[in-house]
Amino acid sequence: MKEFNEYGEPIEAPKKKKRNLFSGYTKDGKEIAKEDVITNYDFFSFFKLYGRRFVKLIWVNALYIMGNFPIFFMLLALSGLFSNIGVAPSSEVFPVINGIHIASGEFSPSFAALMGIHGQMSPVYADTVVNYILYGLSALVILTFGPVNAACTYIVKNLVKGEPVFMWDDFKMTIKNNWKQAVPMGILDLAMLVMCSYALYMYYYNYNAYYVMFYSMILVFMLYVFMRFYVYTMMVTFDLKFFRILKNAAIFTILGFGRNLLMFCACVILVMFTVWLGTLFVPLAVISIFMLLFSGCAYMGMYAAWPKIKKYMIDPYYKKSEIE
Repeated sequence: MKEFNEYGEPIEAPKKKKRNLFSGYTKDGKEIAKEDVITNYDFFSFFKLYGRRFVKLIWVNALYIMGNFPIFFMLLALSGLFSNIGVAPSSEVFPVINGIHIASGEFSPSFAALMGIHGQMSPVYADTVVNYILYGLSALVILTFGPVNAACTYIVKNLVKGEPVFMWDDFKMTIKNNWKQAVPMGILDLAMLVMCSYALYMYYYNYNAYYVMFYSMILVFMLYVFMRFYVYTMMVTFDLKFFRILKNAAIFTILGFGRNLLMFCACVILVMFTVWLGTLFVPLAVISIFMLLFSGCAYMGMYAAWPKIKKYMIDPYYKKSEIE
């Protein structure tokens, strides 16, 4: 039933504000508790803070995945839904056995046993035009990788510092303010990760010939991951040039070597845990990827990087300002 004011005009009920997926995370500044603000980034505070920030880190993980949406085009292309499917022997030895059989013209019981073992068929997928289009669309991840990493790093930094987090607004604002540096940094970062992973894969499967290169590549990959802890954090915190960020990150790699190594091992354990879940039950690994993996590694990296950045770049600045 409508109500009227003293002038006889109908009084309209206030409209309800529309809620969106992130509406619960755009206004929580006054909810910061004392327990969320830590000054001593030690071993016990790591688990205490992670437990208190666990739910928001799940949302950060969702932003990592949804922000890099082009990767879903790659997964769709690799799924085989749009491929031409055929069959071929799955064993690499089959062509040799079959060639010997054709050349000799004989078919003994031993050949029959070998053909039964190595002649088993498996499906073969041939790419189509749709697959190539999907691969092309997935290449857009080189444009999203850097900005999304920068935005999620900013949110994780505030979670570690104990500052208010406005999830969706902070995500958009950081991309808007840092995309000029984040895009080239993301391209370089993605290229380094792909090349290091490919080199590790090749050296591992040729271990007998390249075992020295294999262990050298592990060291290079580890040091680069150390740098990643600092690169995006400095990008969203300071106004620094591109190469100055890389230079400072390389310095912090050595200054915080102990913390970096500890957090690197923790990230490796988390990745191995996800793989282990996949061996037990694939949906468990999928849940871990969509809820824990990326934000968990980002939290560990930030927990290692922020105390060092604060000690060597932020605290001296404020001390100098107080003296002046």
